[in-house]
Amino acid sequence: MLLEAVKNNNIEGVKKSLDNGEDINIRDKDGYTALILASINGYTKIAELLLENPEKTKINVNIKDNYKHTALSFASFHYNIEIVKLFLENSEKIKLDINIKSYLGHTVLILASSYGRVEIVKLFLENSEKTNIDVNIKDDLGYTALIQAFRSGHTEIVKLLLKHRKIKLYDILKYTQIKEVLRKNVNYIYKLKQPKKEIKYYDKRF
Repeated sequence: MLLEAVKNNNIEGVKKSLDNGEDINIRDKDGYTALILASINGYTKIAELLLENPEKTKINVNIKDNYKHTALSFASFHYNIEIVKLFLENSEKIKLDINIKSYLGHTVLILASSYGRVEIVKLFLENSEKTNIDVNIKDDLGYTALIQAFRSGHTEIVKLLLKHRKIKLYDILKYTQIKEVLRKNVNYIYKLKQPKKEIKYYDKRF
């Protein structure tokens, strides 16, 4: 079975399953596909195998699990950088939808910005033109990646996002009620006021 082979990091077993024509998009009781399992566990070699011939295997990299997380969501959260690179390098070939929303309406950029995954955010922004990433998209609470990075205190990510040519500042200025106007070529991030009501994030998978 393909899923069992992936869970056991059995590369030869994965090859055999694929050669036998097993459904690459089959899901377990949690909604996990082989690619999701590889992304969670950081099995880069297996992820490469699963992504190498999408036209033949008909892999759907945008499938969500029972909690609405995609394989790229998991790879980003678990800081599996090499797997994230695989998604981005093959984005056109595998028909990656990088703006797809998962739990709480988070895109992978919002997720990575919220949890302080600096290197992951860098990769997303470096490949923004290729993947058509929407840096201003909002989650279910109306927050963008920039707002989430601000709220979570991830200064390095805020700086990265502010440098992106398509980033919009109107919402962040309105939300944070910053006393000073953010200047061009900003090199310092002001400490923000916290909202009166603290919003707690939880996720049974994360």
